[in-house]
Order: sequence, then C-alpha cells, then structure tokens
Amino acid sequence: MLTLIFGSLSLLGLAITSLIKPAEAPASEVPQKTEEETTEETDTETPEENTDEFLADSGGESREGWEIFSDTGSLLLLANKKHPLPEGYEPSDLREPNVPMVYGSAPLRDEAASALEEMFAAAANDGVTLILGSGYRSQEYQDQLYSGYSAEYGWEVADTISSRPGYSDHQTGLAADISDHDGATYLTQDMEYAPEGIWLKDHAHEFGFIMRYPKGKDAVTGYAYEPWHFRYIGRDYAAAVWNVDEFYTFEEYFGVEGGDYN
Repeated sequence: MLTLIFGSLSLLGLAITSLIKPAEAPASEVPQKTEEETTEETDTETPEENTDEFLADSGGESREGWEIFSDTGSLLLLANKKHPLPEGYEPSDLREPNVPMVYGSAPLRDEAASALEEMFAAAANDGVTLILGSGYRSQEYQDQLYSGYSAEYGWEVADTISSRPGYSDHQTGLAADISDHDGATYLTQDMEYAPEGIWLKDHAHEFGFIMRYPKGKDAVTGYAYEPWHFRYIGRDYAAAVWNVDEFYTFEEYFGVEGGDYN
C-alpha cells in the first residue's frame, strides 16, 4: 500500500508543472466537432426528454433536490466538494475490470467495469491502447493521499488536485483514471493532445463515460482540468451531456451545486 501511495505521489509531483502550465498543441491536432455532429439527433430517447416525469417521480421541485444523487445504488451518485458520500461508503458490487492496468488493481462497480472493458476493446480496434490507472478508492486510502499532497504542496494546492476523504469521485466506484499506452502523459494535462486523450474525449460518452473535470470548469467542479479522469453515468446520460458540449459538466447538466468546499 505504501508503495502505491508514494508511487501516486511521485506521478502527481511530475504532473504539477503541467497542471499549472499545460503544453500547447497546434490547432490542427485538436479535432473539432462539426455542425452536423453537434445537431445530429440520436435514435434513443435522451434523459432530458424525460425530465418532467423523472422529477415528478423523485418528488422534488428542483434537480438539486433529487435523491438519486445521494442514492448509493444509483449510477448518478454524486461526490463533489458540496456533496460528501456516506461515511465509510464502499460499493457492494466492485470487481476488477479485465483490462491492462498501471498498478495491477483498480476495481470498479460491475456495470462500470463492463462498460470500461467494452471501451478499451473499441479503442484497441481503432489502434489506441488504453491503460487503467485508478478506480475505486476507499475513504481511508483517500485520506492518506490527500494528507500526502497537503504535506508536500499545502492544502490549497491539494484541494485543486485531490479530494478530501469522503468527497472523492473515486469512492463511488464509478470513476476511472485512464493512462496513455506508455504513461508519458498520464496524470498530466498533456494527455489532451495524446492519441489516447483525443480518442477518449471523442468516444467515451458512447460507452457511458464523461470527462468528470473538463477544461475551464474549475469553478464549477472544484477541480483543475483532468483529461484522464472519466466517470460512468450510463450511456443515455453520457450521450446527453456530451451532446450539449464536449466540456459540459455533471454539475451543469443536472443542475447540482459544485465548486469549492465553502
């Protein structure tokens, strides 16, 4: 466990410079969505079309009050700086995805693990090799990580790159940190320009994943841009979020509060 912790700290130490001053890439290397792709209708009914029915079923008067975001059995279980998880929460259906891993263990909830396996296989068919870096993290492990970051960088920096224990998206068992094939841009914002990062940005939603901390949304999510961190919310919701904007956030789509702890 100590080796894993310090290994993660070492990777984060290498990534801090990139987080503060990410590398630039020529505009030609960054693919843009066409107008046709932006306006194209999907064959399946989107969650947004069922908003009124969903809201009525929940018994709430606003999206922010929906119990589904605090239901530990929900794929929309929310963990951010305004919404902590139940004390000591651990999903009951964790399993190891059958994919290449950085550290040899990165469990996810069963549905998310199956979707991840499909996504990695699809990427491989396109000539892109993805490696799973991190999945579920216990509250205790997150406490050790956050304490280490705080000791090394100070709590103000730690709060932008790591969650306090009990507030981590990884603790839901639905979040995955994904590496490029050789780890050259893993845990750095440079992954945006790597083939693996480009593929994930364009295709992750097809398998139910969204980029959890998009570029330029620090004030909304509470965290710096992380092009390696993807969250499973199911195919319909992921497609609906991505179709609004490729950098749209969980908080913006569902109308839930985010930002800092205060």
